[in-house]
Amino acid sequence: MKVVLRRASLEEILALRHAVLRPGLPLESAAFEGDGAPDTLHFGAFDGSVAVGCLSFMRQDRGGPAHQLRGMATAPGARGTGVGRMLLAFAETALIAETGIRGLWCNARVESIGFYNRMGWTAVSEVFDVPGVGPHRVMVRRFDTP
Repeated sequence: MKVVLRRASLEEILALRHAVLRPGLPLESAAFEGDGAPDTLHFGAFDGSVAVGCLSFMRQDRGGPAHQLRGMATAPGARGTGVGRMLLAFAETALIAETGIRGLWCNARVESIGFYNRMGWTAVSEVFDVPGVGPHRVMVRRFDTP
């Protein structure tokens, strides 16, 4: 699979986010508070015009300047191909280059913790439940200053 990694609009990634993260719920359940904020950045992995991977970084400080990773999803047919790994690495680099903010955090689904660990993220909380979504842990990633 040959994909293009780039910044994206919410409209380009919302259907994928919905299909993977909120199946069976209304489309609007996949639109998050802060999606439209001027300092929220959306990214996608595209096979042609179709999003096969997506994620968003929203400015949400956590013990200092930070961005929260939200809505990361990979299409079922693209899983295991490295698309998620490539997209997250691309987005982290682009985000830091654009904002200079080197602190990242997320509420990771328990089944995704291994992926984030391999990407350099660290769990910093016990398991907690997100109602209607399932068990999560807070994970962080801090990049050293250049």
